[in-house]
Amino acid sequence: MYASTEGGELDLVNLLYNYVKTEREKHRREPGVLWVSDLVRCSLKRVYEERFPEIALSDMFRPSLVIGTLLHRGLEELLRNILGEVTVQAEVEGSKEVLLESGEVVVVRGRVDLLLARGDWRVAVEIKTSRSDRGIPQEHHVDQVRAYNWLLDLDRSILLYVTPDRVTQFYVDERMSDSEVASVVTSKKAPRYSWECSYCPYSIICPNKVVMQRP
Repeated sequence: MYASTEGGELDLVNLLYNYVKTEREKHRREPGVLWVSDLVRCSLKRVYEERFPEIALSDMFRPSLVIGTLLHRGLEELLRNILGEVTVQAEVEGSKEVLLESGEVVVVRGRVDLLLARGDWRVAVEIKTSRSDRGIPQEHHVDQVRAYNWLLDLDRSILLYVTPDRVTQFYVDERMSDSEVASVVTSKKAPRYSWECSYCPYSIICPNKVVMQRP
């Protein structure tokens, strides 16, 4: 049913908000399960997401996230129209068990933005938006795609950047190993990158916050 204002006008903002909220609710956390995104960010963020879910909800409708959602859906439809015999699937999920040195077994799960397939040929596409093209491909994005290559047993993925200055792609042929994934899972580094705190909604309560020096 369409969301409307009192005057009967179509409320697109409310539609977008409800869509983003519904998609987020599909991705609820489960005990003993880590997501690929957890492997490439501050280890405390997952803890705070579970402890303070209200803060995460306030962050879900940032315009940059909405732009990303629209871009993902638009590219998915575009590729379906122009790639012919290639199958285009969105948010394809993979899951693997990882044995840690402690003997504990955890599940790592992840969803690639798009998976292109034809016969035995499969390539994942991970879409990134950025305010500029400085420093791309970014290290944590490459590591994320390496993790997807491991998770889905892929030989190659494409990291696609859409920025105001450049639209470009990078092929990522490497994949993480089981031992590397296990090492990252047990790492307590917080933050993983010094710039993370500037974009983290939990920095308002975090004792590990790194304050970047202004030039």
